[in-house]
Order: sequence, then C-alpha cells, then structure tokens
Amino acid sequence: MRSTMLLLLAGLALGCGGGYGGGGGGGGGGVTNPPPPGNLVSAVGVTAWSPANITISAGQEVSFRNPSSTTHNVHFDGDAAGRPGNVADFASATKAVTFATAGTFPYHCSIHPAMRGEVVVQP
Repeated sequence: MRSTMLLLLAGLALGCGGGYGGGGGGGGGGVTNPPPPGNLVSAVGVTAWSPANITISAGQEVSFRNPSSTTHNVHFDGDAAGRPGNVADFASATKAVTFATAGTFPYHCSIHPAMRGEVVVQP
C-alpha cells in the first residue's frame, strides 16, 4: 500500500511539475506551451548558436535557450521592417521572440560577436 501511494505521489509531482519555461512574457505564473519542434535555438558555449539559421512562418516564435550561467543576448541587425525587439542579457533561461512579419533577420550576441545567426520568416 505504501509503495502504491509513493508511486501515485511521484506521478502527480511529475504531472504537475514545471512546464516549459519559455517566454519573456508577463506574470500570472501560467505554463507556456513549448515552441513547435525546430523553433529552438541554443547557445553553445561562447562560440555559436545552434542551429544558427532557422526558417519559420510569420506569426511563429523562436525560443533562444541559454543553458549556462554565461550571459548572452540576442541583437537583431539592421532596420528591416518587422524586425523584432532585441533580447536583453540572460543566463540559464529561455527567451521567446515572436516574428510577425516575413523577412530575413540576422542576429548576434553583442557580448560574444562570433555567435551569429539568421531567422528567415516566410509568409
């Protein structure tokens, strides 16, 4: 009986545990849905984003993941129409950026300039 109760409690803890921690959005403490597969870009040390280049559809978001305690940011180059806002310095977190407009949006980490990439947004 005791082992059954422990298994039940463990299952509940896993089922209620923290969802995807993406987004830079506002309060409420709600769980956000993960980005569609392939819309996740992760920092690799201080040398690269992986994948560096990603193609999405207008209205989708890209989640920039920094799994380390090293600070990174995401700065979008140029003044292209529809260019999203930059992502401020972050560490050990994931920040989501929504791309409302079709276009090509090159980006880099201003702290580690070798970390470059491009988001291509299709209509």
